[in-house]
Amino acid sequence: MPVLLLLKKLLARLLFPIPLIGLLLTAGVLLHFFGKTGRRAGRWFLFAGIGLYLLLGIIGHWLLVPLTGAYPPLEWETLPASESCCIVVAGNAISNDENRPDACRFNDSMATRLREAARIGTGLTRRNIPFSIVAADCTRGITTESKLAALRAFFADYRIEPERIELLEQALTSRQEVRGFLNYPGKKILVSEAFHMPRLMVLSRKYALNALPAPAGGAEPPFSFTLLSLVPNAENLRDAERAVYEYLGIIESMLF
Repeated sequence: MPVLLLLKKLLARLLFPIPLIGLLLTAGVLLHFFGKTGRRAGRWFLFAGIGLYLLLGIIGHWLLVPLTGAYPPLEWETLPASESCCIVVAGNAISNDENRPDACRFNDSMATRLREAARIGTGLTRRNIPFSIVAADCTRGITTESKLAALRAFFADYRIEPERIELLEQALTSRQEVRGFLNYPGKKILVSEAFHMPRLMVLSRKYALNALPAPAGGAEPPFSFTLLSLVPNAENLRDAERAVYEYLGIIESMLF
């Protein structure tokens, strides 16, 4: 992994809720050993760390909602029949466990994205609209042939022909994926999880990919308030982490 990319990811992770809370609490404890002024500052760090934990542990999910609701699901029925399509799927991960069935070698995130691509592809098949599917993946330790076999097995369950499936490798970031998708013909339909879609669309506009957004997942169940809603939980912290990463990515995509 390039050094600059590694440093960027390291900086982002330090701003994730759990590492940031840990840094604040650690600084608060250490400052207690530096006299009266240090103890005063240490208390503020401790209050900040505890407050951030309570806040994000309760409302973390709601930081993600503006991202997941930014784009509606794609309705393939509305696509014009006069233009061929290229369904491009942002990558996540493929398992190197060859004892698993090929179609089951994707982690939950990638499987969610591929299911959305398959849904759209099935709809285009019904309308006799030509299409291809390009999935990005940069997982190391797996051959190109093995990755393609897994992708084709997954889409075979949806009766999508293997010759429609292509693989984009060597793209380490969302920016590189969007730029790589430019090399494939057809009207681009950009697939990723709903919370990731706003950042991808910023990049799509920046590099003139001009893709149609096709967010996967993101449906919210009705909210019901209970006393447990006031108790911090790991799910909210996880959602806050995702939100921080995506908002930082959006800012970076706009600036650079």
